[in-house]
Amino acid sequence: NMFLREAVVSTQSTGEDLREVTHKRHYEMYRRGKLKQMGIADDGAHGPVSLQETYEQKRAEHLKDLKTIENEMRSSYLQKVSRKDAEVKKKLNEMQVKYDGLRKAANEERDKLEEEKKKVNEELAEVKRTIAEVQRLSAEQANGKKGRK
Repeated sequence: NMFLREAVVSTQSTGEDLREVTHKRHYEMYRRGKLKQMGIADDGAHGPVSLQETYEQKRAEHLKDLKTIENEMRSSYLQKVSRKDAEVKKKLNEMQVKYDGLRKAANEERDKLEEEKKKVNEELAEVKRTIAEVQRLSAEQANGKKGRK
């Protein structure tokens, strides 16, 4: 252990250089670890990755994800609107069929009542004619009896 320390110190010009090199290595390892956690690859082979490039790349990925989510939401919304539209059309058709049926029934009932009214009016006219005929015959009979006397 002592031998190793002596060898390292002797290769470095001063202990301060050793501390600086150690600090830089620890910092570099720390920096790479943090970048890796953020999803940024910095393998050191191509030099450090530009933070601006990384930001632009992440921003582009995020915007792409947002666009995908927006398209999915739009598609989902359009499907819901289509379903609701189909339901409304179905209800309207059902209501139209019901309305047509009720209208037909009402027209048939009206026609039936008009026919009955016509028959009642014809019967009333027949009764009035009969009453008029009876009154005329009564009057003739009464006049005939007076003329015989």
